[in-house]
Parts: sequence; C-alpha cells; structure tokens
Amino acid sequence: MSTPSTSPSLIVRRAHADDALIIASIYNETIEARDATMVLDPVTAEDMTKRLHGLSERESLWVLEENRLVQGWGVVKLYSERPGYARACETSVFLRRAETGRGLGSVIQPVLLQAAQEAGFHHVLVRIWAANASSIAMHEKFGFTVVGTQREVGFVDETWVDVTIMQCLLD
Repeated sequence: MSTPSTSPSLIVRRAHADDALIIASIYNETIEARDATMVLDPVTAEDMTKRLHGLSERESLWVLEENRLVQGWGVVKLYSERPGYARACETSVFLRRAETGRGLGSVIQPVLLQAAQEAGFHHVLVRIWAANASSIAMHEKFGFTVVGTQREVGFVDETWVDVTIMQCLLD
C-alpha cells in the first residue's frame, strides 16, 4: 500500500450535516461488502445526521476530501460512557471501496489520533475483522499493537467472524 504524497488536493476536515449523505453512502458500501463492520442494515443520511448531532464534545467525525470529493471518513468515539473509561476511545475509518489500497486510511488516521489526544484520550482502541490484514498493517504504522483476537465474536450472514483488537497509547 502506498501512502499518497502530501498534496493540497487531500484535505481532512471535520464533518458537518451536509456530509451525511456521502458518509452514509460510503458506510453502506462497507455494510454491503460484509467484511469490516458488524452493522448489517443500510444507514440513511438521516441516521448519519443524528450520529453527527449526537457526538459528545470529546467525540468527532472527520471526512477526507480528494479534489473536493469525499473519499472516506473516520470517527473518534467514546470507548464507554462509564467514568472509569473516560480516557479511552475508539476510532474507525471507512473509505469508498474503489479507493481502498491507496493509502488514504493513512491520511485520516493521524488526524483521528491527534483529535483523540486533544480531547484528552490516552488509550485508543480499534476493532478490525481479523481477515483484514491491510487495515491491521495500516494501524501498526501508527503505533497500534495487537492485544488479542476475539474468536467467533461476530455472526454475519450465517458465518462466524473473528475480530482483532488493537490499541495505541497516546502520550
């Protein structure tokens, strides 16, 4: 996987309500592919607008634009609402299926990590389908380490899915 060169044509910015339709569309591509999320039913722009408006002050949703076209999105969200987990969060990245393998996840992930650090998080968690070697490798580039694999934790289309848990500790 090659990392795109730094270019003014690549911009990561906070998402806003006007992005809800494209965010839903990108997410639905992943939902339909049945290889990276446990969400099984398509989402709507209204669903994503509610999600955007429902973020806590420490959570954030970002979009990656290439030449003003949204190619992907990522989120920093609370790991748990329990007070003892206040310094832990989870990140997720989703790209247009046609754009995977170009290194765009490596453009979004550092922005998510910076946003997490600025929001006061110390522990960042990702949950990745164990068969998704490219996502695991991308996260390793940013200091994530595998802490384990949950065997048969997901059940999608009559098939058990293993999920690899990775973590990154921020300074």
